[in-house]
Amino acid sequence: MCTVTFVPTASGFVFTSNRDEDPKRAATQLVEEKRGDLLVTFPQDAAAKGTWIAFSDKDQFSCILNGAFEPHQRRENYSMSRGAMALAYFDYPTIDAFMDAFNFDGIEPFTLLLYNAGDFCELKWDEAELHVRKLSTKDIHLWSSCTLYTQEWWLDRTLRFKEFVSRQQPDQKRIIDFHANKLPFVPEALQARIDSAKPLTNIPLKTTSVSSIAQNKLGFNFYFQRTDGKLTTRKSTY
Repeated sequence: MCTVTFVPTASGFVFTSNRDEDPKRAATQLVEEKRGDLLVTFPQDAAAKGTWIAFSDKDQFSCILNGAFEPHQRRENYSMSRGAMALAYFDYPTIDAFMDAFNFDGIEPFTLLLYNAGDFCELKWDEAELHVRKLSTKDIHLWSSCTLYTQEWWLDRTLRFKEFVSRQQPDQKRIIDFHANKLPFVPEALQARIDSAKPLTNIPLKTTSVSSIAQNKLGFNFYFQRTDGKLTTRKSTY
């Protein structure tokens, strides 16, 4: 939920997400859940039981990153977890319907990426206002959680990723490998984020998994890969 990329392809796209989290919250299973007439699939957070990435059998997905524009001070209580909100999106027929009807008050700041049958959108909530940006499915995109990465880190990763894509024209498997090996969380990122003069040690954070959705003419190919090797899952929707 902390470094996410989107790559257009000849048959659709590849959308990939690193989850940078406490390993105690690593997903232990892939869940299928009926929401109305949709079948929604997602890796489930072991602690909160929500998710950071989910997709349906109707050409939709959602993906959440922590924070909006700047790091924020966490409160003790929120009205709903961001992981639950990422699933609530599938209760609405369109992205616009979700934005118009959903109550974002009381939710911790987030960046939410939503896709629905070609409509691609970024929502940022800063606890006061919802900022909406329509996204092109013809461009390469990279996001990093503002709670862990500075703008400089985001720019460096964006340039390296775009160079990799332009040079290799990678398939889904190569993009997953790049995420796991070239874009994992490192303590130096958080050190720069908090402007610490000393290297950080004993940080309870690591890239616990890489999830990837590849759209083709038949549907989605989904890979979920834990970085500790304990769970690797593939699912296709047609």
